[in-house]
Amino acid sequence: MPAKLVAIGDSLTQGFQNASICKTNLSYPAIIAQCLNDSSFKIPNFTGAGGLPLNLEELLHLLAKRYGSRINWLESIPAFQTVHSFKDRVEDYWERDDGSRASQTGPLHRNLAVWGFQLGDCYTLSEQVCRAHIPPPSNDFLQQIPEFAMYRTARRTLNPSFDSQYEALTQVGVAQEIGKKEGGIDNLLFWLGANHCLGTVVRLSIQESDEAETKKLAHERTATLWKPEHFAAVLDEAACKIAEIDAKHVFIGNVPHVTIPPVSRGITPGAAPGGGQDRDSYFEFYTHFWIWDSDFSPGRHPYLTRAEVCYIDQVIDEYNEIIQNKAKVFGWHIVDLCSVLDRLAFRRQQGNLSYQFPPGLVAALKANPATQERVMTDGQIILDTRYLRVEPQYDDPKLKYRGGLFSLDAIHPTAIGYGIVAHEFLQVMQQVWKDKGENVNLQPLNWTQIVAADSLLTNPPSNLVSLQDTLGFLYGQTPLPKLIEIVAGQLM
Repeated sequence: MPAKLVAIGDSLTQGFQNASICKTNLSYPAIIAQCLNDSSFKIPNFTGAGGLPLNLEELLHLLAKRYGSRINWLESIPAFQTVHSFKDRVEDYWERDDGSRASQTGPLHRNLAVWGFQLGDCYTLSEQVCRAHIPPPSNDFLQQIPEFAMYRTARRTLNPSFDSQYEALTQVGVAQEIGKKEGGIDNLLFWLGANHCLGTVVRLSIQESDEAETKKLAHERTATLWKPEHFAAVLDEAACKIAEIDAKHVFIGNVPHVTIPPVSRGITPGAAPGGGQDRDSYFEFYTHFWIWDSDFSPGRHPYLTRAEVCYIDQVIDEYNEIIQNKAKVFGWHIVDLCSVLDRLAFRRQQGNLSYQFPPGLVAALKANPATQERVMTDGQIILDTRYLRVEPQYDDPKLKYRGGLFSLDAIHPTAIGYGIVAHEFLQVMQQVWKDKGENVNLQPLNWTQIVAADSLLTNPPSNLVSLQDTLGFLYGQTPLPKLIEIVAGQLM
């Protein structure tokens, strides 16, 4: 019997949250597999030490437990030591202990996504290639983030048992192997491309690709923004290889505007609160999310200009046109995640979201005591793309809660965010099945379970109350900037 579901992608498909891959069961393919009653949908296990490379949610909970909602100056040294001990434990686990050894979750997973992957990686990076480029473990006292964490993740995902017969298989190669063993694949999910532009808003720098970039392995690349012609070249090669997989349906996600997630935040100095945007809703500058509006100075802080951010969005639009044209050639089905994020963008729409939240999500939010305040009496849902924040001193839920769709790394969705991605894929999948006359036994999304699993909304770290101080501590006393660059595939 054909495999019901196989997924190829990057962090957004793997289920990355809070700067770590940990809860792979909350990835959107795993949610879809549950709807399909697909018990054979195997996923990797990254639960050890809170995930890889470093779980910010777990770290903030640890700091809150020991130092409360705010770390004062007398506690800064012991708090730094707490962070150091946490990082040391994580690094040891993934470089020297159980995290560096084979796991028994395979031998072949159905969710093949690996965070940080670009289009070319789906047909060039195998467990064998990644192993060959991971250096011997070292103990860096200051940074203490597992080295080559993306390659370590790829090894554990593509060949978890470290079996020599699978060591040369890439994402595409594993999918082909599953197709051969199972008599085909009914539904192949394919979503890569965001990492060809994500580095711009993480590094706040546009470094465009050259032709040589298309031939390099992941750890050799330096571009933060791929020119459309180079993007098209690697998509051409990837598409030809995807077409060789024995898949009945291919559902391909396009590239969201990476300028919307809160990893970069728009600022117009001197503007009134809630203002500062031009007629196209762009701010004058875009800087790091840990830099407060009142502290920002173009002379002291890195930034992108309004014109640069507009250019990044224009390039992404060209990517999506290329994807659309390629999908037509191969008969693939587009899932327009770019449009979804545009309609969810809070600041770009000046607070007036045009996205219609699924009714099941609304009902689950209302039914959960920890989230019921996020549903207003007029039906408005308090979930948006701003950085997560809780301010309990306010009675008005609109002032009390911010964000809820992006996790603490400011790039990746929360559990509810992944639920929305699953919902959007399923809308397209159901329409295709209907058009093809296929009777697929599909259970509805279990929004009650998804909301209950979203610990950032149901049990947020108490130090989010003092968000400015908390982010300031993370920036000054932890490798937060480097961690965000690693997560975005910009560093190894």
